[in-house]
Amino acid sequence: MADTFKVCPICQARNSSNASRCATCGTSISDVTAWREEDYQQPRTDYDFRYGETDLSEATVYDRGRLLSLASAAILVLAVGMMAAAFLLQGAGREPAAVIPATAAATRSRPQLPTVTPGLPSATFTAIPTQTEVPTITPTPRPCIHSVSAGDSLISIISGCGHRSLDIMPTVVAINGIVDETRILIGQEIVVPWPSPTADPQATAAPAIDSAALSDDDANADEFAPLSFDPFAPTPTATLLPGLMWHRVETGETMIAIAVQYNTNAKILSDLNPEIEFALCEFGQAYGGPECIVELSVGQTMRVPAPTPTLTPWPTASGSETPTPIPSATENTPHILSPPNQAFFGPQDQITLRWIATGTLAQDEVFRVALSDIATGVTDTADTRDLLFIIPPQWQATDDQRHTYLWQVSIVNIDSGAVNRTTETRTLVWRGAGASN
Repeated sequence: MADTFKVCPICQARNSSNASRCATCGTSISDVTAWREEDYQQPRTDYDFRYGETDLSEATVYDRGRLLSLASAAILVLAVGMMAAAFLLQGAGREPAAVIPATAAATRSRPQLPTVTPGLPSATFTAIPTQTEVPTITPTPRPCIHSVSAGDSLISIISGCGHRSLDIMPTVVAINGIVDETRILIGQEIVVPWPSPTADPQATAAPAIDSAALSDDDANADEFAPLSFDPFAPTPTATLLPGLMWHRVETGETMIAIAVQYNTNAKILSDLNPEIEFALCEFGQAYGGPECIVELSVGQTMRVPAPTPTLTPWPTASGSETPTPIPSATENTPHILSPPNQAFFGPQDQITLRWIATGTLAQDEVFRVALSDIATGVTDTADTRDLLFIIPPQWQATDDQRHTYLWQVSIVNIDSGAVNRTTETRTLVWRGAGASN
């Protein structure tokens, strides 16, 4: 048995006669017959497919593969031969190509390839940090502060601070903690808010300037030129209340001369012209007393009561005269100044009603103030010849509720009781005195 061996039916490798698997390909050869050297023959072609772990015998496809390879090689050789014959036939009618010397071939330079020209460098985006604006602090302008001197009144101080109306009076009283606005102390500092600048509705627009006609120097000069007027100065308008007129100050004229000319007094002129300062004036006297100082300039305009026209008798008509209308007397009409409509007052507040007139009262005329409580229907009246009236505490409600009052001022004839002129009606809210208990 030492001389026997098994031949793998797959790879034809020789194995020991005792082997159960091929040592080369691993095919099972347990049922393969062992051969002796002298009895061994060529591999069988009728392979029994029961042996091995494949369903295809490599030995059976060996001859077929070799045949296919030979056929492919023959076809390739035939194709190459046909291509060579065609090339030879095509070049038979051409002249022989010139023989390039070996030195020329050696020195032939390589073809120059096109060079790539770099384009413009692309822009690189760089983020710019956002600048944070630092807010500038605008200083708050100081209010108008006036130190009380002899002869000053709260009205003159407010007028001296540029106010043309006394609507600011309750605010000034509240800011300075004034209990009685008719009593202020000498040396006391009164704080008054500056008036808000307002556009004059009667003002005319400045003529337009053609910038194209100006030279560069003129344009730059106009750009930095200072204002030629004070924007906060009170500007008189062309319109007046009924019964008033404008007076232009002439050379040498004083406040007393103007008051005598228009049959009026210092108090009325001060009330009609709040922009003019009446310093150290005692309004209890007709012309303000000996220390009254009113500075006027030539050409300055001020409001004065219009003089009452004198009626002349109508002449007897002859039939050929041109009729002339009879002038009518100027009407003295009061106008309310303060407090503003719907103003509110607490139980401890003192309420002062103020108004102006377009003329002087006659000897038999007074101002009649009427205050009506809407809730209770009670109406209280009082007569005065001044342009202000302080509501007495007796007119205040005794409960702790808010009461709405209607008030107005009329010009009344003392003898006949006839009402000549009456202001518009305003309202105010006044809380009862019981709220302070």
